[in-house]
Formats: sequence, structure tokens, C-alpha cells
Amino acid sequence: MFGRGEDSKYLMRRAVSFMKKSQHKKAVGDFKKILKQEPKNEIVLHQIGIALNELKKYTDTITYMDRLLGINPRSTAAYNNKGKALAEMGNLDSAIKCYDDAVAVDSRNYEAYFNKGVLFAKIQDYDTSLELIRKSISLNKKNPVLLLHLGIVLGKMKKNQEALKVFESAEHQFGTHPDFTFQRGIQLAEMGEHKKAIKIFENMGESHMDNVNIIYAISRSWAALGQYDTALDMLKKAVSKSPKVIRTWAKDEDIFNPLHENETFRHLVKM
Repeated sequence: MFGRGEDSKYLMRRAVSFMKKSQHKKAVGDFKKILKQEPKNEIVLHQIGIALNELKKYTDTITYMDRLLGINPRSTAAYNNKGKALAEMGNLDSAIKCYDDAVAVDSRNYEAYFNKGVLFAKIQDYDTSLELIRKSISLNKKNPVLLLHLGIVLGKMKKNQEALKVFESAEHQFGTHPDFTFQRGIQLAEMGEHKKAIKIFENMGESHMDNVNIIYAISRSWAALGQYDTALDMLKKAVSKSPKVIRTWAKDEDIFNPLHENETFRHLVKM
């Protein structure tokens, strides 16, 4: 009936492929074509919500999730996607309500607890965040992302030793991953173990050594060790990759306080 380019099964396969490649704009185009043929396709409506959130088109996400909820008022996926969009738009109360609605539909919906926990972490209510993320983990022990955020929140609470154990346990359970490795280094640095932290960062491999977060972390640890020339070299590299962010971080970082009268530092961060 349809040409290959308009066949919904073919379009779905292609859209999924685009999603896997993070080509979300192309995926949205195919999802919209499918919806013209199948306007009540819940899977496609869910997926287009994910893609639109990735594209930061939050108002459009909400529109499609409301459409999905109109078809299926018990769609926890719709509540979660809509909640993420609302949170990004700064509408926190409405986002929390979405997550609560998802839990009302399914009390074991770990994603809603997790999303709500991440939201509370953003507003620095770490106690509530920790409780919610731990609840999500109790419902899904096989998702490494949950453990990653658990460790990050513990680190924000200055429970660095406990956070370090979380990351070590996660790597034992799920295998080595750069996010866990990086966070292990961060926790060691926060505990004053800067030599160990630098070793971890530098052993992450060439493919990660252009990562601005890693470069900045190394600079910070060299500064803590009093190796200011090396620290400034790394800071210069970090600034070249993300000037606005790194300058803000460096100005607010107590470890760099001894460099506040250093001309090179002042020039780098525009003090």
C-alpha cells in the first residue's frame, strides 16, 4: 500500500536506528510520519517524547505526552517524560506531580522515584534525593545509572568514603566504566588523596584525555599538591575547551585561592 519510505515498520526501524546514533531530529521526522498513519501508537508517542526531550524541545514533549495520556491515562512513560520536560523548564512542582502520578499508577515504577530524586538533587535537597534514589535502586538493582547518581549525591553530601564504596561496588558489579572511574577519582580528591586521584584520571586512557572535566580535575589536584605550573598548564587546556564554565569553576574553587595573585591564573580566568 505504501512505498518503502512510508511503510510504518520500515520507518520505525529507521527511527530506532537514528535514536541509537543520537540523531534525534531525524528520528522525530520518522516518528511523525508513523503517527500520521497510526495516531494512537503509544510506543511511537513515547519514543518521540524521549527524542524531543533530547532536542530540548520541552513544550513539544509535553504536547505529545499529553496526547499519549489522553489515549492511556496510566502511561508511566508519559508521566516520566513530561516530568523531565517540566523540570528542565523550571516548573518543579508540576514535574514532581508527574512523578507522583506515575507512582500512583505503579508503585514499583523505579524511574519515577529516580527522576524525582535527581530533581531534588538539583535543588540541593540531598537528604530527600538520597531517599528517593535508594528507593529506585531497591526496585531495580540492575541499572548502573541509579548507582552512579547515588554515589554522586553521597559525594555532594561530603560522604566521600561512602560514595567511593558505591562506585567501587558498581564497577565490580557492572564492569569498568569511565563515569564510575572518574567519580572514584573525584571522591579521592575530595578526601585529599590527590596523587591517587591524578593517577586514576591519567590512567583513563587517551580517548578520555580530551574530556574537559577530567582536565580540570587534574588541574585542581595538581594545584592542591602545590604544583602550580603543572596546574596552570592543565587549567589553560581546560579553559580552551570550555571558557565560560571553567572560568566560573576556577574562580569559585578554594584550591586555587593561592593563585589569585598569579598573573597567569588571573589572565586565564579573567579576574
